[in-house]
Amino acid sequence: LFNRGLNMAQLKIAKAQQEEAKLSFQQALLNAGSEVNNALTQVQVARGKTELRDGQITSLETAVRSTQLLMKHGNSTYLEVLTAQQSLLSAQLTQIADHFDEIQGIINLYQALGGGRE
Repeated sequence: LFNRGLNMAQLKIAKAQQEEAKLSFQQALLNAGSEVNNALTQVQVARGKTELRDGQITSLETAVRSTQLLMKHGNSTYLEVLTAQQSLLSAQLTQIADHFDEIQGIINLYQALGGGRE
């Protein structure tokens, strides 16, 4: 009779531990899914920015060449050429930062999928 009470208590404890383990596992799955989603979003956003930045850089390169030609023919000042070059350089630096974000997103995705862990 006393063993039955002890066995019932142990059964309840085991069921509670099983439920706790199940909930912990579900939470781990949700966290993993969230990490993968965040990394994929980071990569996609960075790639989108890089594509837009490519167009901007192409336009700024054209502006630099045009400004240099205008200066050569006397219709523009050297300050305007420098300003155009500065804008181009700024866009190129931003493009490098966008590319870094893309690479960081790929690394985060790799880690979220279980890579690189010892």
